Amino acid sequence: MVKVSIIIPAYNAAETLQRAVQSVLTQTMEDLEVLVVNNGSTDQTATIIEHLAASDSRVRFLNSDKGRSRARNEGLDTAKGDFIQFLDADDELSSRKLYEAVDYLKSNEHKTAYVTAAIYKNDRSGEESVREIPIVSSKSLLKANYFPISSPLVRRKVLKRRFREDLEFNEDWLFWAENLYGADIEVSQSVGSVIHITSQNTMTQFDRMQMYECYVRGILKEEFSAKGPTYWLRDLRYALNYLLSQPEIDERLLPLSKTMRCPLRVGRTLLVTPIVGAWIVKKRAVVKSRNQYGN
Repeated sequence: MVKVSIIIPAYNAAETLQRAVQSVLTQTMEDLEVLVVNNGSTDQTATIIEHLAASDSRVRFLNSDKGRSRARNEGLDTAKGDFIQFLDADDELSSRKLYEAVDYLKSNEHKTAYVTAAIYKNDRSGEESVREIPIVSSKSLLKANYFPISSPLVRRKVLKRRFREDLEFNEDWLFWAENLYGADIEVSQSVGSVIHITSQNTMTQFDRMQMYECYVRGILKEEFSAKGPTYWLRDLRYALNYLLSQPEIDERLLPLSKTMRCPLRVGRTLLVTPIVGAWIVKKRAVVKSRNQYGN
């Protein structure tokens, strides 16, 4: 029985895919399968997957329509492992990530997932920073997207919900919240992956990501009744970011949940208040310029 299924969606990933797959194949555990899902690539990605599959029987070539969520769902439908690990095609796993995570979960049957920190590496500047996971309970997953997609190793049997294929961004936040909220997880501050920030990946899409954060937050408020004073300031921040992102991009407004109407109303009032609005705009500009995801 395969212990771990690693799911890698690959869209025009010819330049980085081999690095990602090799970071899996050189793990300190070998009982795994690597499901590389070509989702509509127009470069040499398919050829590279074929070569990798021919070189190592643990690599499997899958196809899906374009879209990260479709590719990940295809991988979930095909996976045979007891545990699931996601990895983007431009990132890497640390060499002992799978061994340490599986070893922990095998010794702690009540735990559903083992979550690790990540190194963020800007491939343009060479700068690196470690992002630790700032929560200890899965109940915090309703507040924000705390998990990079490669951080959790999760038991396959607990994944009852699929990725929403209509979401362009923050689909991973919704996926983790819907599957792990209320579950007993283990959060480790050991580094389990390297996330490369390039001009090609979605991490450079600052404004779109912020708009989708507000959209997903509304979905979670409806599904889990996640309301009240503990969420209010965060909801207001999501609303402000949504409102300030709209002028930056040419995109149809998302159909936000009715539960976000009040934060949006307050946000609009704040933005038209001269001193307060100017301060909010200036502060967001500073955050955007320093954001690890890039501009």
